[in-house]
Amino acid sequence: MLRKSTVQATFKDLHDYEKRKNARMVTPEACVGEPPSLADVLADMRVPPPRYAAQPWVLDRERLARGELFEVKVKLRADPTYRVSSIISVMADLVSNPYLAASINSEDLEQAQAFNGILEGLMAGLVPLKCEVVDYSVFTIDGVEYVVHKRMEPSLDGSVVATRKPLYLVGVTEQSLYWKDIRRVLFADSPVWALSRIAVTGLQSKWTPVKLVEVLKEVVPGLGEELHRFSSGALNALTEDRSSEEITEQRVRVLILYGELIAARCGVSLDSETRGRIEVLARENSGLLVSVTDSRRAFRLIVQEIEDSFSASVDSDDAVRERSRAWQLIGASPGGTIALPNSPGPVPESNTENERYLDSEFVALYW
Repeated sequence: MLRKSTVQATFKDLHDYEKRKNARMVTPEACVGEPPSLADVLADMRVPPPRYAAQPWVLDRERLARGELFEVKVKLRADPTYRVSSIISVMADLVSNPYLAASINSEDLEQAQAFNGILEGLMAGLVPLKCEVVDYSVFTIDGVEYVVHKRMEPSLDGSVVATRKPLYLVGVTEQSLYWKDIRRVLFADSPVWALSRIAVTGLQSKWTPVKLVEVLKEVVPGLGEELHRFSSGALNALTEDRSSEEITEQRVRVLILYGELIAARCGVSLDSETRGRIEVLARENSGLLVSVTDSRRAFRLIVQEIEDSFSASVDSDDAVRERSRAWQLIGASPGGTIALPNSPGPVPESNTENERYLDSEFVALYW
C-alpha cells in the first residue's frame, strides 16, 4: 500500500507540473467552449507558436512528434495477440474439468497451446495495448491526414467525414506493473484516461505488438504478419458459430486456390480437366488441414498433380510461399481450424488499413 501511495503521489506531481509548464501537451481541459471552424484552425496552424501550440482541436504531424505528452480518454483493451493468448491459457486450465474436456477438440487445443507457448515467449512479460481513442478520429483534409476532435465533426464537409478512420493509442506495458488482475481490466473496454509519450512521430498505418518479432525479422521476415493473422482469426473463430460444412468448404477453397497460385508460378493455365482433378484432390484431402503437419501432405499432392500434368518443376521455397499466401487470401490461418468470417471470395489480410495508430509509451492509466 505504501508503494502504491508513493507512486500515485509522484504521478500526481508529474501530472500537475506538465499541465502547468507544457503548453504543447494535449489535454481534455484544453478543449473548452465552442469549437472553432476548420478554416480558422488551419489558419492558426500556419502561425508559429504560441497560437499554434495552444490549439488542441486539429492535430498534425508536428503536434504528434516523438516525445510529446498526450492525455486522452480511451477504451482500455489489450491487443488481439495478447487476448487470444490469454483465452488459450484459460481454456487449457479448464480442460482439467472432465465435463469441459469432452467438448473441446484435444488435438486443436494441443496445437493452440504449442503456438501459444511461442507467443508467450516472444511477448517476454510485456502486455501490448490497442486502445481506441474516444474523443479523436482521423480525417483526410486536402490530401493530408489530421487528428480531429469529435466536437468538430458536425462542421466538417461530407467529403471529409467520409474519410474518417478510428484512432488507436498503442504501445506495450509491463505485466508486473499492473496493480489489479489484468483479466479484470483489459477485457472490458473500460473508459479510462491514458497519459502517454509519443514514441514514433505522426500517425502510423501499422504497428508491431510483439516487439521481439523485430529482433527475429531478419531470419523470419513474415513472423509478425503470421502472428497478427493467427490472433485476429482466432478471435473471430471463437465468436463465430460455424458449421463443420462451412469449415470443410473453406479448407477445400484453400487447396484449390493453392493449385491456381502454383500454376501461375509455373507460367501455365489450368484447363478444365486439371482443375477438376485438383478439386477432387482438395475434397478428398481437406481433412488433412486440421493438422499443420498433415496439411503439408495435402499441399504436396496439389503440387505433384500440377508437376505431372504440365511436366513442370516447382521450387520448394515457392511452394511454401504460395501455401502461406493461399491461407492469407482465403482469410484463414495455417491448420485450418482458425478462420476469419466466411466470404465468397478472397478477403484482405486484415482491416488495419482503415485504422491509424499513435505508437506511444504509456506513462499511466487512470480513472
